[in-house]
Amino acid sequence: GTLDSVFDSKPAPYRILHRTPLSEVSYVVATSLSREEIFQNWTWIEENLLETLKSFDSEDEATEFVCCKIRSLVAQREVTLPEVDQDNAQFRVNANRFTTVFNLPPQEKLVNYYSCSFWKGKLPQQGWLYLSMQHLAFHSFLFGQTTRLLLRWTDITTLERSNNFLFPETIMVASRQKKHYFSMFTNIVETFALMEQLANLAMRQLISEETFEADEQLSRKLSRNAPKKLPLLKRDLDARAQSEAYRTTFRLPLDERLDGSMECCLWTPYNKHTVRGKLYLSPNYICFESRVKNLVCLVIPLRLLQVTEKVDSHHSLSNALLLTTRNKVNFLFAQVEGRDFLIEKISELLAKIPQPKEIPCPEDDSTSLASSSSSASWEPEPSLAARFELPRSPEAQEAETKKEKLWEEHFAEYGRGMCTYRTSKAQELVLAGIPDSLRGEFWMVYSGAIHELETHPGYYRRAVSESMGKRNVTSEEIERDLHRSLPEHPAFQSPQGIGALRRLLNAYAWRNPAIGYCQAMNIVASVLLLYASEEEAFWLLVALCERLLPDYYNTKVVGALIDQGVLEDLAKDHIPELYSKLDSLGVLSMISLSWFLTIFLSVIPFESAVNIVDCFFYDGAKVVFQVALAVLEANQERLMSCKDDGEAMMVLCDYLENVQNPQAAVCSRSASTTPSKVTVEISTLVYESYSKYGFLTSSMIEKLRLKHRLSVVQGLQDTSVKNVLRSLSLDPRISALLTSQELSDLVALIREQQLSQHSWGTGPPGVAPPNVDSGAPYGEQLFHLDMDQFLSFLGAMGPWSQGEHPRRLGVRLFRLADADCDGWVSLADFCRILAMSSRGDMDDRLRLLYGAHLVVCQPGDVEDPQRDSADDTPEQESTEVATEAEEYFSSLEEATSVDQVLSSAGNGGQGPQQQQLQQRVELLDAVLQRVRDCDSIFGSTSISSSYGSSGDPSRSSSKPLDMTLPDMNQEQFVQMWQSVYNLFVGHPEEQDFYHALACTGTELLQMGELNHEAKPKREDDSLAQQSAGDGAQQTDGPRDDSGAAASVSSAMWDQHWCISFQQFRACMHKEELLVHFFDAKTAVSGALEGLRSSRFRQRASSTPPLTGPGPVRV
Repeated sequence: GTLDSVFDSKPAPYRILHRTPLSEVSYVVATSLSREEIFQNWTWIEENLLETLKSFDSEDEATEFVCCKIRSLVAQREVTLPEVDQDNAQFRVNANRFTTVFNLPPQEKLVNYYSCSFWKGKLPQQGWLYLSMQHLAFHSFLFGQTTRLLLRWTDITTLERSNNFLFPETIMVASRQKKHYFSMFTNIVETFALMEQLANLAMRQLISEETFEADEQLSRKLSRNAPKKLPLLKRDLDARAQSEAYRTTFRLPLDERLDGSMECCLWTPYNKHTVRGKLYLSPNYICFESRVKNLVCLVIPLRLLQVTEKVDSHHSLSNALLLTTRNKVNFLFAQVEGRDFLIEKISELLAKIPQPKEIPCPEDDSTSLASSSSSASWEPEPSLAARFELPRSPEAQEAETKKEKLWEEHFAEYGRGMCTYRTSKAQELVLAGIPDSLRGEFWMVYSGAIHELETHPGYYRRAVSESMGKRNVTSEEIERDLHRSLPEHPAFQSPQGIGALRRLLNAYAWRNPAIGYCQAMNIVASVLLLYASEEEAFWLLVALCERLLPDYYNTKVVGALIDQGVLEDLAKDHIPELYSKLDSLGVLSMISLSWFLTIFLSVIPFESAVNIVDCFFYDGAKVVFQVALAVLEANQERLMSCKDDGEAMMVLCDYLENVQNPQAAVCSRSASTTPSKVTVEISTLVYESYSKYGFLTSSMIEKLRLKHRLSVVQGLQDTSVKNVLRSLSLDPRISALLTSQELSDLVALIREQQLSQHSWGTGPPGVAPPNVDSGAPYGEQLFHLDMDQFLSFLGAMGPWSQGEHPRRLGVRLFRLADADCDGWVSLADFCRILAMSSRGDMDDRLRLLYGAHLVVCQPGDVEDPQRDSADDTPEQESTEVATEAEEYFSSLEEATSVDQVLSSAGNGGQGPQQQQLQQRVELLDAVLQRVRDCDSIFGSTSISSSYGSSGDPSRSSSKPLDMTLPDMNQEQFVQMWQSVYNLFVGHPEEQDFYHALACTGTELLQMGELNHEAKPKREDDSLAQQSAGDGAQQTDGPRDDSGAAASVSSAMWDQHWCISFQQFRACMHKEELLVHFFDAKTAVSGALEGLRSSRFRQRASSTPPLTGPGPVRV
């Protein structure tokens, strides 16, 4: 490529200029890189400007008019942008070009674009790399050749940056199908960092199903030296990355956002020196970190700040700033650039800090189990280790006293509590061990849990009150695991310990229902209760699950699977020989989950493992990797001689069970069944882990986590899709009609559209996803369709998208499939309906038509959003309005209520709503020919008993799967017949079909009359009283020459008129033309390909396709 391409200064090859004959000045009206776009601009000018220009007498007036017109168009386009989206003009032009070239909707926000080369084969293609919130795209136009590439972030499995002879400074992007290489970047570091961030964000959205929301206050924040040239969305993402690193470094709550930072010096009173570093400011905290790693760190909550003042009298410290807390502790900062600005910001933030208020507990409900005498008057337990003290040897007691003295001296020198000076001296004391009496306080401070405890007074009491006495799946799982939590400790053999653990776990499940309760959480929580009070243990669990080990404790254990890959990479780099051996045995994947989920508490005696927990709360997640590598290396010789995975697991289990802590109080437990030759003290193991692998940092771990997050989340997505496809293929009704490739393509397309709607926020408003039974195949809950998605896919692939008003029939089919009335249809039911309507035989399709008109639709369901005003055109004689039919359909609205549903006759003791749902499910089963298990949630009531017997001997079928459909009343039949007529509007053989339908309709009407005369009168028939009440909106259609519509011109229906499905099917089979139509198969694969290719083509644009900031003098 040329330098113009690299620096975005390449002139557009096509331009439209305005120049008058007497003038030598030309004005650029439009520019474009493509011939098609420039001709679109010229067409707009011809239609909107040329005629007006003829009316001007002078050339100057015409030129002024053109310039004003073009500028006004540009101004109108800018006005439509929100205030926070006012990026520079050049970026807006490229953002518009991006969405135009790739046919993306306006909801797709461009983050930034970079010049680079894309290696297509052996030759590089110079062009532009576009990075948006949902896609990575590349576009190149050189020598008349166009190269386009569009990848969704959720489809990317690997991102790697490399530098070798063949591909210098190259970024490799791998998807499921192919690898792509990009090189020749002007700033590869920034580009790769943004790509990593966007991919990471996409993976997190897949895990949590959350959408990205831009920070609207970012452009209005008071700031100094902030970059203004970057696009707003890029600045937002940079701010998010900086805030995340800030929270991780100082262990702050998840909602804390970094406001700014500046270089300064901190006066350290413990050694009378100044330390160079960086001061960070956020809405609730002032933090400091030294430039030298681990030299000193400081966290000052603004809620504790009392005085902020300048210090100009100090002879050796310039631009000094003194902060004084309410406890009269002073912190002195020097060489603060922009000191006045910093004081102004601190004052502004202090004015916004609310005073913590006690969260009131809800009043006890006398009907709730929580108000029982056993749980109504509960009080939080203190630390259980102090209450249930274990015996300690004299040597251990002496060591404990010595440690307490060392820590007291440390507090006197460096401070105590949140505002302590955090230095390497504290790390030395942590490695030596924390006294039991101080462990809870230490955990609270260094985990950051103390911040949430102090800012949420009364929260835990409310959580307990809300969760106590509630019976659900989570509470039952908790009850089962309560007595499995440290059963060897006397605290959890008592009602006090079990009660505290029960309250703690239920309260957290109430706080975070997305996680609820996960196995291994009980073990961690029980250890937290030993050394911290009940409320402190709750906030420690919050910090652990939501900040320190994110995505660990859920049904997918995504975080633990990611860290399993991280451990494998670290082992491969640092103990390669042992890694090769363990990899061949498959041991690493077996040990990592149990080690990481419980922070070694389940594999090492807890009195030893708490030392690892101490280091974990101090240094973060990197500690578990250090200890894991140290354990593997310590057993390398024995592991290398193992012959299978069982033997290797025995070696590791034997080693870990005999890790001792001679300074701890030990409870009685059964000895190891296998005598061990290896005994190690926990202090030795911890020291070895720090001495050999202490170089690991949190940033290194995060980079490796990002690498494996892509592959793990993609693997989980692939697994969920495979499980769904497997469950669909096991359904004989689906597998017999749709091929495995068609199912795979259909599921991929549905998932792709749902991801797009979720990302762009274009899904149905105010509709929550369905709650899927836990017994459903994993991932099936991701594949439910709302009405718009159902109609879109069925209309594109089904055979009934032609004719008049196809949406009405689609809505009826959706209401039929939505048996539980929650606004969603499962993927399995959609596939059954699609298979039956497109590939099924005639009976399948007739069954769908018949069943769809037995279910009542909601008001407005069958009203077309766009009415065709040309329906009554005189030339269309075949679609002339029938007067009597019009009167008939109009009277339908008056005679029938839309609130009537399937009657509740024979409810068997069930409530009316439950009975209606049962009938809906049984109707759907009958239409789809599906047999449910006997333990269905709706019971095993037969369809005939729910709907009433028709008295027709032909009802009893010889086939066990031929489930009986209920009878159809007169109103439902007329609505169904109108839908059948609509299928043939505009068909080449339209008149022949109308004649066949007229004969068949007359015969069915006569059959209904005969059924009326043959059977005794029944009151409150369960289906005769049912009324759809919604098909009445159709007032025009083909005239029925046989008088089928005219025979029912009365406003009142014959309540005893009915036909059976067998009668309807037999009459339809008599007409060869109808048989041929309903037996025709549909090419689902071709429809899928067409739908995929047109997925992004619908893109509204109300402004003319003019480019550039406005007229420019040439």
